[in-house]
Amino acid sequence: MDLLASTWMSRSLGEAVASVALDEDHSVLVGGWNGALKRWDEKGDLLWSTQLNDRINDLAVNNECVIATAGLHLVCIEKNTGDVRWTHALEGSADATVIHNEVVHAVSSVYDIEHNDFIESAVWAYDLKGDEQWVTRMDERPWTMLAHDTSLWIGLGRPKCGFATVGEDGSLTHIEGPVDSPITCGSAGKTSLFFGHADGTVSDHMSNIVLTRSSGIESLASFEDGIVVADEGGDACAFDAKGVQRWCLKGVPIVSHCGGFESNGAKTHWIARWSGSEGSLEAVNAESGDVLAISSQMHVRFMHSNEQRLIVGCENGDVHVWERSVFDRRLSTNSEEDEGPKDARKSALQDKLRKLRER
Repeated sequence: MDLLASTWMSRSLGEAVASVALDEDHSVLVGGWNGALKRWDEKGDLLWSTQLNDRINDLAVNNECVIATAGLHLVCIEKNTGDVRWTHALEGSADATVIHNEVVHAVSSVYDIEHNDFIESAVWAYDLKGDEQWVTRMDERPWTMLAHDTSLWIGLGRPKCGFATVGEDGSLTHIEGPVDSPITCGSAGKTSLFFGHADGTVSDHMSNIVLTRSSGIESLASFEDGIVVADEGGDACAFDAKGVQRWCLKGVPIVSHCGGFESNGAKTHWIARWSGSEGSLEAVNAESGDVLAISSQMHVRFMHSNEQRLIVGCENGDVHVWERSVFDRRLSTNSEEDEGPKDARKSALQDKLRKLRER
């Protein structure tokens, strides 16, 4: 099945997409490379559009506001109107944001062109009114920030590496990792945190090594009893919590992936690839790795999901949303079709995807 033929909604941001988010009410938020920010409601109608001063790298949402990192700034936008409530310039670029225990947390970093490296980073905390609560500076860059259980965690680069918990007063409790390698990404599961390292190690928040890959870890996505690992070699592989491999799909570099809604009783996992000239998006069975549907005409940049919907944002500004019941209906219809032109089209798409994987 061609994924683009099964979308619930397709819209355009009008510029390259730089971040996406699905709210609990199923509304859609999309941030752009040049600072455009739009919100569509659960029916697909545009609620508001606003313009920020720079690329929107990250979005966090609660019941009253949308927090965006835009260039050097952390911005709070009224969720219902799109009006800017407050904005603060951080030190260096505003990289990521999380709302944890009704406090807005953000990570910033300063890059030194002469040294070709990050020279200082900081974690900031603001209340929802925009009043600064604290700021904690450090030499290491936090490459990932995750809320898990009652704690906020950051994964660190050099010189310390490892990870740290962030206290309510901004104090950091450093935990040495199992390997001396920078943490590049992380993902929070129901009971565990997983961290990916530059040397190919995946560890948990107890500093146990879960598994090791031959290439550096690009991104992680947790599911109920395991994790999907995307590495620099273009492999997307699923493992259980003990590191036993369930399936592995090879191909060109992975730009984004995440767990999706259930389809016919099984969780899905969505994987976007880009070779530099051609791209693909595939939805697979998260238990077996079997491909359910694909599209070979997409340059996806970012994706996000909840139990009912999944959103992707593309380089050309396109925004596509899949809805669980529509996806299941189209998938069932496709499987019931007789051999014919549409099956030939499906085979052609699968052949193209195979060629992309072989590059």
